[in-house]
Amino acid sequence: MTADASLLYGTRAVEAEPVRLRAGALSADFVNGNLRTIRHGGTEVLRTIAYVIRDRDWGTYEPALTDLVIDQGADTFSVSYSASCVGPKGSRLGFRATIEGSADGQLVFDVSARPEDDFETNRCGFCILHPIAGLAGSPITVEHTDGSVVETKLPQLIDPWQPFKDLRAITHEVRPSVTAECRMEGDVFEMEDQRNWSDASYKTYVRPLALPWPYVLPAGETLRQTISLRISGDVKAPAAATAAEHVRVELGEAGPALPDIGVIIYPDEVEAALANLPTLSALGPQQLTFHYDPTCGHGLEALQSYARLAAACPVETTLECVVSCVGDLDAELSGVADAVRQAGLKLSAIAVSPSVDRQSTPPGSAWPECPPLEDVYAAARRAFPDIRLGGGMFSYFTELN
Repeated sequence: MTADASLLYGTRAVEAEPVRLRAGALSADFVNGNLRTIRHGGTEVLRTIAYVIRDRDWGTYEPALTDLVIDQGADTFSVSYSASCVGPKGSRLGFRATIEGSADGQLVFDVSARPEDDFETNRCGFCILHPIAGLAGSPITVEHTDGSVVETKLPQLIDPWQPFKDLRAITHEVRPSVTAECRMEGDVFEMEDQRNWSDASYKTYVRPLALPWPYVLPAGETLRQTISLRISGDVKAPAAATAAEHVRVELGEAGPALPDIGVIIYPDEVEAALANLPTLSALGPQQLTFHYDPTCGHGLEALQSYARLAAACPVETTLECVVSCVGDLDAELSGVADAVRQAGLKLSAIAVSPSVDRQSTPPGSAWPECPPLEDVYAAARRAFPDIRLGGGMFSYFTELN
């Protein structure tokens, strides 16, 4: 196995080794102050219970842990620690955490945070991840903050908005005759479908995105939150799978053809690509995608450089064209078409997307002004009548969804 962390994780930062906690059929991995891979009888119940502190740009703090004590008993486990993080202006937030688990299926994660100074944050509190596998589209019981209880289902398809708000507890079936209730106290929680960002989980978090952010935690005021997981039912029933089972992978029949794999090129990368054509050829892209953004000053020179690369690497070509949507759409896109012809760039396809849609627009935020997408596509078709036309978003799937 490679020891290069960047090849395994995409970063050279190495996480601490997890500590496996066990209490009867209940188990969890303790990593950097949080819990992962929470199982009962070998079945995953929750992917994560994590206490998360975000800065004003949604960066995640990595609090330094002190006074860490882990006690593993015969039928119980407990963890306690202190932690703190420092904001950009020297403001400090400290918190004390305790985790307790028992063989009767009870797990409690409690945190009390107290800022020494006014502390600015976009989010301070627990995030709970429910797995997608085995749960997508399945029945759950939702308890809201007003005490009302609703029988509903988790989204089967990727939900672009929060499927549930004002949450106090979520109960789902772990396996036949066994249920798990996750109770969240100390704030108002809501859920989002993390598949929008290619993560295999439903994330329940604080605080509601409809509230202003960033916000300030006042100095000296204690913020306490508690997550309680309760496994109940026929807990002695055999699980469908256990952690000790081996995973077997077998090759099957050939499936459907995969989409073409390509390489995206920006104007300032063309010369490097031309200087390394053997490497590009060895990579074997089936298409080249050329990013073209007039709002960043891309013009005829950029298109001419793309034409040189397309001639040197004869594969399918797509122009990824950012549309400013300022003024007349036909004039803007016919201008792009004229420049493409003048540059001698032969295109297989063009994809267009409004410039404003490259920014993420969280639920509850005002959607930016933009012409209807059908108008953008119609203008692109008139300007490029003889090649394939694509659309969507150049930013995130969730904006398209």
